[in-house]
Amino acid sequence: MTFYSLILFVHLTAVLGLCAALSFEILSLFHLRRVSTVSEARRWIDPVPGLPLVAMGSLLSIVVSGIYLAFRMSVLRLAWPKVTMAALLLIAPLGALTGRRMRAIRLTCEEAKAINAGLVGRLQDPFLKISLGLRISIFLAIVLLMAAKPELWQSISIVGISVVLGALFSLLGWRRSGSLSAPGADLGA
Repeated sequence: MTFYSLILFVHLTAVLGLCAALSFEILSLFHLRRVSTVSEARRWIDPVPGLPLVAMGSLLSIVVSGIYLAFRMSVLRLAWPKVTMAALLLIAPLGALTGRRMRAIRLTCEEAKAINAGLVGRLQDPFLKISLGLRISIFLAIVLLMAAKPELWQSISIVGISVVLGALFSLLGWRRSGSLSAPGADLGA
């Protein structure tokens, strides 16, 4: 096994780790938006302990190993690796803002005795859904960039279109599920 093979393995494992973290976040957000008791909310606020660390570690590993791989493959002069790095830098602050809001929800759940309007507002915060949708769409755009290796304007277009589609799908899903529904009202949906 070569050092390159090892770094490629780390890179792919980190991509899978980020994919898994986003998947668990989808599951958590889906259930958090539908809870009817504080104990349910507490159960879904952290479906997997340490998940934010997995996501941050995966993202950092992707960046570091990706830079090494791009350097080794002599593709740093091409457009798609640069656009990929910029796209990754879009994911990080969205994840950080989401993490801050999730910590606030966790604190509110610890203090709350029952579901109240303030907690419902935090649980159904549209930013959480929009952020998740944007991060998933950007992640998929990056996968496409790595597979297709397009030129500059095509790369920028791919990421731009992905951001727009991610925002649209998130907003449409948010409107469909109802931002002001009562806790547990759409459990059958």
